[in-house]
Amino acid sequence: MKKIKYEINGKIVELEVEDSFAAQYEIITQESKRNDWKHDWRNRKNNTSLEVLEENGFQFISKEKSAQERIEETEEIDALRKALLQLSSEERILIERVYFKGEKHSEIANEFGVDRTTIVKRIKKILKKIEEIL
Repeated sequence: MKKIKYEINGKIVELEVEDSFAAQYEIITQESKRNDWKHDWRNRKNNTSLEVLEENGFQFISKEKSAQERIEETEEIDALRKALLQLSSEERILIERVYFKGEKHSEIANEFGVDRTTIVKRIKKILKKIEEIL
């Protein structure tokens, strides 16, 4: 037999119950607390609107790019494209898989049957080559 406590009408009551009942009561209590936490979290998330944040002094920085900044960005992208074209096809594929497709070094290493560090070293070498081209 175990004692459990529960609250009813603002009063805490203690009862002696079977062990199996006490175990089930504990599971229900934990699940109820978890659900309450999730509900509170959703409310906090939904009630934290941009307007409320601004009312509380939070400032959003909205920076529109100037025409000059957009031109410079375009030029940088073009230069990078040209640099990538100067790489070997194997180097280009490796850079594409890591930086554009987001594949992990370990996945690529497993595919090629080499160590992860080998892939990391190859990528560093390729990046240095791109830097020299730029």
